[in-house]
Formats: sequence, structure tokens, C-alpha cells
Amino acid sequence: MELLIKEVAKRKGFTMAKLAGKTNIDKTTLSRYNTGKVEPPLHKLKIIADVLDSELAELIPVGDKYGHWIDKGEWQGIRKK
Repeated sequence: MELLIKEVAKRKGFTMAKLAGKTNIDKTTLSRYNTGKVEPPLHKLKIIADVLDSELAELIPVGDKYGHWIDKGEWQGIRKK
């Protein structure tokens, strides 16, 4: 499953390189998590979310019937479309 790490990082002012440095997770590994090539362990997702000051749910796509609600650049939660 592709994740939203890069999208959330960009919105929070992080490059993937900066995020890698702050999380101690290799940039290539972060990229693989983001593209769905590798599924990250939950504790790694928690580290990423904490560094980005975001909720875990913000990093996970929600499907066709729901969407991430973002208002003025800030994540507000998940809502039905």
C-alpha cells in the first residue's frame, strides 16, 4: 500500500532527506515505505508521524469513499466524500 509520507512531509516543510535525518530511517527506506514497495512496521510509522507532528491516520490512504480533510494546510481528519 502506498503511503502519504512524502505528501505530509512536504506540507509540514520537510524534504525526505530532512525527514530521514530526524527519524534515523534511511531516505531510500522512507521512499520504499511511501511507494508501497516495503510495508513499514507500525513503530516506524509512529516515529515518522511523531517527527512530522501528525496523526498515524494522516499517513495512510483511505480509499474512494473517504478523504483526508485538509484546511489551510492543516490536516483535520478523515471525512466521507
